[in-house]
Amino acid sequence: MQPIKQFWKNSAIYGIGSILVRAISFFLLPLYTNAFTPSETGYIFLVFTFIAFAQIIYSYGQDSAFLQFYKQDSIDKDSIGRTSLLLLITTSIIFSSVIIIFADSITNNILNLEEGIWVIYCSGILFFDAVSSRIMTLIRIQEHALTYLIISILNVIASLLTSYILVINYNFGIDGILIGVLVGTILRWVMLIPHQIETLSKGTFSFIFAKKLLKFGLPFFPAAFFYLILEMSDRYLLFWILGPEAVGVYSIGYKLGSLALFIISAFNLGWQPFYIKIGKHKNAGATFGKIGTIFLRSLISLWGLIIFWTPCFMRIKVGENHLIGEEFWASEQIVSIIFLSYLFYAGYIILMPSIYLIEKQNWSPIFRGTGAIINICLNLIFIKYWGLFGAALATLAAYIVMFTFIFYKSNQWLKILCNWKSIGVHLTTTAVFISLFGMTEKTFLISVGFTFAYLGLLILFQGKTKLYSNFKYLKSSFSDA
Repeated sequence: MQPIKQFWKNSAIYGIGSILVRAISFFLLPLYTNAFTPSETGYIFLVFTFIAFAQIIYSYGQDSAFLQFYKQDSIDKDSIGRTSLLLLITTSIIFSSVIIIFADSITNNILNLEEGIWVIYCSGILFFDAVSSRIMTLIRIQEHALTYLIISILNVIASLLTSYILVINYNFGIDGILIGVLVGTILRWVMLIPHQIETLSKGTFSFIFAKKLLKFGLPFFPAAFFYLILEMSDRYLLFWILGPEAVGVYSIGYKLGSLALFIISAFNLGWQPFYIKIGKHKNAGATFGKIGTIFLRSLISLWGLIIFWTPCFMRIKVGENHLIGEEFWASEQIVSIIFLSYLFYAGYIILMPSIYLIEKQNWSPIFRGTGAIINICLNLIFIKYWGLFGAALATLAAYIVMFTFIFYKSNQWLKILCNWKSIGVHLTTTAVFISLFGMTEKTFLISVGFTFAYLGLLILFQGKTKLYSNFKYLKSSFSDA
């Protein structure tokens, strides 16, 4: 039980920091939807999509490699740290230099953006983010929880304040958003300078270690690239088929639905080190299954509650404006589909130990590549017929296929003993509630009624004793670890 308790504690501590950093764009939604038109918001998210794709190139699978080798007791950790960081700094300088040199070509021929300076901002964001993210990974491995959390919070505050001030007070427009994010990443990099110096001053640079890092990490690069295609290609396809205004509206709904991704990403921060650590234990499959069942059922419950309250959330009045501008309310139709897509992605993450522990990482690009191909093909078809809703359906179909694929293979490699029957019943029940809610007039009282009815049925279905025991289990996991 102790390893499980430690897992939940680490996931909570580092998850908060991770969620805060990833939620910067979520906190900026009121600014996007009230200070910008749907078309301008579309361009903002196209820029962030470019950053997301480029981050995969900047890391080229080395995050997984660093985590894998640094946690091995038999290896020279100092030399691994120094080799990994020097390798990352060198390649990041090269990549950012290429972006700056070819900024006009990237702007006009690849991204179809309006301003070349936006790509210049991206080069700075990508460099400082890549270097500081590696050090943050090191801090997480060394379990310096308070440092990790403080730096994450200051990063978010700096980005939000700078963005709001530049956009609202100085009318910087889209430039203000990107400068705000750049200021936040630079601040995080500056705060981590002592850790960078410490890492670079210990050990020696080893070409042997560099080769090992590259050999282990590069197979993850295509997998990560395919995942980004799966995750982001709908934005570009919407842009080419329907224009930037559609991208703006769609991206707001997608961002609301991706609340699930924030939680999954935070969970995975603790999940990956945890299953690597206990993977050789006798009852590892049962342990993974217990954690996976609780996590998936918690996410499913959250899916229902978020959908019941999304209409009320979007229409909250803040002064003369709504929390989400009226021009973007059409995005409400895709929130449920996007959240459901991430539920299947959560299932995929739960089954990842079967890839790492059995050394089947070469299958990762196949799983994600399959999802990416399906996503692109279905988007090209569905967007023409159903617009924004079609793009969301294509995403859902891709994640379902990806989960089904890894579920089939993981049962051959390493069985993760989740209670799939209870998960399926819970998912179906929640889907029925959400479907019924979609047929009603969205009012505060309706949201309250569905919330109480849904939670009441969960208690009736699962039983007070089971809910209470799960609560005690989670509470003890956090407090006793």
